[in-house]
Amino acid sequence: MKKYLLWISAAAFLAGCAGQTEKGEFKIDGHLNNLPLGPVLLEELTLDNVKVVDSTNVKDASGKFTLKGMVAEQGLYRVRFENGKFILLALDAGDMKIDGDIDKLEDVKISGSEPTAELQQFMSDISKQSIALTEEMRSLDSLHTILPDSAFQPKVAAFQKKEKEFENGFFLMADKTKNPATAVFAISQVRSGEEIVAHKQVITNLATRFPKNTLVKSMTDKILELEKNQGAGATGGDAAGGEEPSAVKVGQVAPDFTLPDPSGKMISLSSFRGKYVLVDFWASWCGPCRQENPNVVKAYQQYKGKNFTILGVSLDKTKDKWQEAIKADGLAWNHVSDLKFWDSAVVPLYGLNAIPTNFLLDPQGKVIASNLRGPALEAKLQEVLK
Repeated sequence: MKKYLLWISAAAFLAGCAGQTEKGEFKIDGHLNNLPLGPVLLEELTLDNVKVVDSTNVKDASGKFTLKGMVAEQGLYRVRFENGKFILLALDAGDMKIDGDIDKLEDVKISGSEPTAELQQFMSDISKQSIALTEEMRSLDSLHTILPDSAFQPKVAAFQKKEKEFENGFFLMADKTKNPATAVFAISQVRSGEEIVAHKQVITNLATRFPKNTLVKSMTDKILELEKNQGAGATGGDAAGGEEPSAVKVGQVAPDFTLPDPSGKMISLSSFRGKYVLVDFWASWCGPCRQENPNVVKAYQQYKGKNFTILGVSLDKTKDKWQEAIKADGLAWNHVSDLKFWDSAVVPLYGLNAIPTNFLLDPQGKVIASNLRGPALEAKLQEVLK
């Protein structure tokens, strides 16, 4: 892939921002139809935690709210609502307006913030590409038993090339954007730590272009740590720093939730107390999730008789696609979903920013490891299930 490396000075970068001011006062005026009454929170998202920076209450049916404050620099924030839905922002100083419908947040209109407009468009683009790749993967799977290898393998190679181009798109966005929040978000979506280290030049460019941004510095520090760990032969963990940012950390008791299984029966996470449980967040449309599923199946088959089970939590949108994927991938454990995509109640509860994501719980419900994939999952289970 052709790289567009932005070797530019700080002065040139500031000139290219078209007058966008990172530091100072901000105000967010929102108007969303069908907005439920209750609190509206503005939360800052870092690689380590989620922090509430302002809040208000919607007390009437107007659907209007205002959030304001001060920012020292551009960062990633989200406006989160009582029903768990949220809008992701690349926030800096200035006035921003949000207009739309709470039930159609993918169509919300945001004015007054070019960084947020870029971030929202990028999120929409990668969502469409991910869905298209998943559909193509399903179509390819259906041809496996029909076509001879001589005809099937070239199709597989073509699909793998598209997957590689899709992943490279995250690095390309990080390399070309003028906004540090968008750059960090793009890199955070890359599922492979090895790929991040392989694109170290992009990370170096970010540190050069945004030398004072706290979010960028935090990410580059974590990637340096990841590179060091890989050099020492460490395994496991696929995000910057080896672990995706989430609201749930190792050592905490995992938040309880209750969701329906495919038959409509309500299942609570707490009902699995007494066993080691892998809470596996995934979706049928998620290509990396489907690629990881064989590893999860292998681990389940090996340890299911040793006080271990899995609870699959899907961010699917349609029941039939969800059930088809469970059957096709041989996922013979309990599954739940409210079929609300990224609007699922578990997303803010666990601070999910990407899938696949998983948490391994001990019999008391405490998180003892997270984001275990491939050999790392089997190694951890072997350690705790002696």
